[in-house]
Amino acid sequence: MDWIHRTDWVTWYRYILWLTGAAGAGKSAIAQSIIELCLLEGLVIASFFFFRSDSTRNHAKSLVATLAYQIFFSVPSTQATIQAAIENDPLIFTRSLEHQFDLLVIQPLRKFYEPLDTLEEKWRRLIVIDGLDECLDRGSQRQILNMFRSAIRKYELPLIFLVASRPEHDINTTFRSNHMNGVFAKIYLDESYEPDEDIRRFLKDSFEEISTNHPYKSRIPMIWPTPAATESIVRKSSGQFVYAATVVRYVQSNRHQPHHQLEKILNLRPLQGDMPFAQLDELYTMILSCVAEIEQVLYAISVYSLNVEANGKVDLSCYMSLDKEEIEILFCDLGALVSVQWDEEHEATSLKILHASLHDFLLDPMRSKHFCISLDAYRTKHMIAILRYITPRLRESDDPDFIDELDIDEMAEHLVSTEDFFIRNYPRCEISADLVHQAFNFPLAQIFNHQDEIFLYFLFFDFFPFVGRMVIFISSAFHSK
Repeated sequence: MDWIHRTDWVTWYRYILWLTGAAGAGKSAIAQSIIELCLLEGLVIASFFFFRSDSTRNHAKSLVATLAYQIFFSVPSTQATIQAAIENDPLIFTRSLEHQFDLLVIQPLRKFYEPLDTLEEKWRRLIVIDGLDECLDRGSQRQILNMFRSAIRKYELPLIFLVASRPEHDINTTFRSNHMNGVFAKIYLDESYEPDEDIRRFLKDSFEEISTNHPYKSRIPMIWPTPAATESIVRKSSGQFVYAATVVRYVQSNRHQPHHQLEKILNLRPLQGDMPFAQLDELYTMILSCVAEIEQVLYAISVYSLNVEANGKVDLSCYMSLDKEEIEILFCDLGALVSVQWDEEHEATSLKILHASLHDFLLDPMRSKHFCISLDAYRTKHMIAILRYITPRLRESDDPDFIDELDIDEMAEHLVSTEDFFIRNYPRCEISADLVHQAFNFPLAQIFNHQDEIFLYFLFFDFFPFVGRMVIFISSAFHSK
């Protein structure tokens, strides 16, 4: 609102404000609230809410027509110009977006503003575009932003645009392009806005409302919910309201006892086909459905899932034959749920899951269906990947300068990141043909042939337990074969 009123010195001269954040952060709710506030002040003139699963709102074909229709009634002096444009070209809605926008939005508003003299009369008017990332045609996403930018550059109209979307690749790239410099400001809904405190307050108020007015309020325990239960939901929300709001909607059902409903949520064990997170699951399914290389994405996320004890701080290069840039491209359509992290000091690429409940979703086959990550299946794949990664770095036994050329420090660093995984998971691996093949090729002999030279390195990093377990594992593989 400070941006709209031009009272924020940081953003007042920017004509586009990009409101972005992770899935479920509350962007659409904020956009709707801003519209309601601006309607009271007569500042908003049009809005459009894209919605992926609505065939009338998941494309840009009806965007300008909708905006023009609203402007027609919110600014009556534009009616003659809009009507004339349609009468002069009955096929105008089949023309390019830029052509439609110029004739049906910009030109009518120019004629509206020209007679106005005072600054108050020319107070900025707002157009709100929500869910731009839910426009299925990504080319249209870029086209819409460039259309707004061109109109701003070409005409000096007190017109501003609030664009709310997830930080998807094409939208982010367009905003970062040179021709957007000086045009837009950005608000990212992250921890700096103290979302946990807002969610905690929301839950407290919601549970008090349920305790007071629910039909089964007499059966609710005196102290409900416990502080630990509330904090569990806050923690699972990861700063996004979608999880907390879904919990409240589920708990307040008039057909069930609220404390029993909350227990289901806390235990994450839906009973008899009851799916408490159906709306959240639908959101996740929709986002994952748009990912091109979904198998590789799920494989990478499974690395995170199997290394939760390390808080996901595991170098993906140990498991995937991809560099940092390739991993970023792989996740470019998942910016709303997963962040690719780069550790400059260790030159390692890892993942950060932005929404804690995504992990629960992906591990539950009843919820994620074909997107489900089976950790038992992935354990074997990751063991093979680890062996493939380490083997060529040790296979130099015939070279007399082996120890001089082998970067023990580098090997130690990589083995540290894989040893814990190996120790935790090798007993539960399925002995597949690929795994046996990789195990046979692991150069244990090379390690023992040079034990005098590298003994201190392995002893210092406590790697003899790792090597010993590898011997046991390979022995079991031989036995299995």
